[in-house]
Amino acid sequence: MSELVGFAYCSRSTGFSFSELEEILEVSRRNNTRDGLTGALVYDDKTFLQWLEGGQAEIRDVFERIARDSRHTEIMLLTVRRLEDRWFPDWSMTAAVTEGQTLRGLKLKPHISLAGFAPHAWSETDVTTFMTSLSDYLTRRPAAKSERLQAKVEPRKPVADPMASLDRCLRRDI
Repeated sequence: MSELVGFAYCSRSTGFSFSELEEILEVSRRNNTRDGLTGALVYDDKTFLQWLEGGQAEIRDVFERIARDSRHTEIMLLTVRRLEDRWFPDWSMTAAVTEGQTLRGLKLKPHISLAGFAPHAWSETDVTTFMTSLSDYLTRRPAAKSERLQAKVEPRKPVADPMASLDRCLRRDI
């Protein structure tokens, strides 16, 4: 596997049932195990926030599949990072999913809780803080250190081609 990379994106659901979400998670876990990917998914009835980590080629392949998936829209790349260690080493895909938005009571950091779960408006620092806090919470250990990319991840709003955003980030300094 090439150098370890992690990335986060968010998107909006185009509307599907929670039974369909369970199927998505089952397929994701199987594919991620096959491809050596780990990560976490947070979903609250309308918004996805996902962190995936693995080799560059595998990350690019999975994001290409995600970008083509018609079950969500407004896909926004939030951060891409070089990693020393996996943040979710034991999870081919762990999930925090709620019907009726009951997940909003979970508070991982004082200034980032799901009461304000609006990752499309979060900064790169907010996303990283949230995901490292979720990693700490799930693994009961300090999150792995990561090195921030020198260049800022662009764009910060939904674009027509999220794959182009990922490719730009992967070409930069990784």
